[in-house]
Amino acid sequence: MTPTALAAGEFFGSRFRTVSLACFQVDLRVATLPPEEVQTHSHDDAHFVLALDGGYRSLAHDPGTPVGGAFRPGALVWNPAGVEHRDCFDVAGGRFLSISFAPPPGAPRGDPRRLFGAVEGVARRLVGAVAGFTPGDEVIVEGLALDLAVSVSEDLDLRDDPAPAWIWQAHEMIGDLSSSPGLEVRAVADALGVHAVSLARRYRRHFGKSPATAIRQARADRAAGQVAGGSDLAMVAAGAGYADQSHMTREFTAFYGLSPARYRAIFR
Repeated sequence: MTPTALAAGEFFGSRFRTVSLACFQVDLRVATLPPEEVQTHSHDDAHFVLALDGGYRSLAHDPGTPVGGAFRPGALVWNPAGVEHRDCFDVAGGRFLSISFAPPPGAPRGDPRRLFGAVEGVARRLVGAVAGFTPGDEVIVEGLALDLAVSVSEDLDLRDDPAPAWIWQAHEMIGDLSSSPGLEVRAVADALGVHAVSLARRYRRHFGKSPATAIRQARADRAAGQVAGGSDLAMVAAGAGYADQSHMTREFTAFYGLSPARYRAIFR
């Protein structure tokens, strides 16, 4: 069967918010198809996907998420134009941010990638920029989208300093334990048998952020799906490892650029 070719800016998902610019289309979407109904397809343009819920599967992968494995909430994926894939959520209803654009003429296609580092923060800020968009904000959205586009034109490989296995174990532990109240980097380092300074140095080198920031980010990502699903905010805060609801509001706003209540309103 010939793969389905999706036109520029099109995905298997309904739009809740959209900002269309001369070079970019940025959408907040909800996946509409269960995985068994997602056909092999390609996109006429290149795009990023920020999975706002867990259970997203992609051709992109990393040592901590084997080929075919499902990503946690907050995974940022890059798909070059024309790549054939069946990227999808495990269940219909997964929320995601998409950023689509035509790459420069002659740009190498490359392979799908899972992206880490500062670009993750850029993608999360786009959620807030699109949700709160008003006329005149075009330059803000464009600037963030350009930062993402530039990131994939640079060499992100770290062949000269391969990641030790324990760094990926630390990454998994942070995802698993981020909901534990009061989780500290020292506890992760002790569990792995490494010094906290060594963990912080190597983690920043390979993931582009400190392990402390990674813990905060994982909490916000975990909370996002529950918030959008309508769960009580105080209960979400307690379950995600925050001290209280106001603590969650401050942290969530810092990462996503809008409060939990405003984030919830996007998908209503």
